[in-house]
Amino acid sequence: MDPQFVERRRYPRAKIEWPVSVKTDQGIIPGYTLNLSAGGATVRLQNPPLVHEIIEMTIKIPELDRHLSVEAQVVWSTADIVDNELTLPIIGLNFTTINDQDRWLISSAVAKVLRSNRRVPTRVVSARRALEKVLKKCIEMDL
Repeated sequence: MDPQFVERRRYPRAKIEWPVSVKTDQGIIPGYTLNLSAGGATVRLQNPPLVHEIIEMTIKIPELDRHLSVEAQVVWSTADIVDNELTLPIIGLNFTTINDQDRWLISSAVAKVLRSNRRVPTRVVSARRALEKVLKKCIEMDL
């Protein structure tokens, strides 16, 4: 990690892909989150709004069949550097207005994803046990 990099996020972030609709002066733009926290999101969408623009975004939570409405500011964008028609630009958003219940729902989803990422897959545990048995046998045989 770059020693000059300072983590400024207030909330944990997790890879969560949920559909979104961004309302701008250009109209409604569909997209999806790449990652999400209770304080903001990274979103991929076509024709993104400009950096510093304030947008209204609706986030659909597929598991709950529920929509969250947030107001956010675009803090960064790859729109200027994407040179491939097949690659959609990515924007970083900072939520400026979000109600407490919606923030809690996002925090809960992020926590669930982060907890599940910490679990060790069963096959890894099984492989570790098998390796421990082999090592124990080698030690017993003085190999």
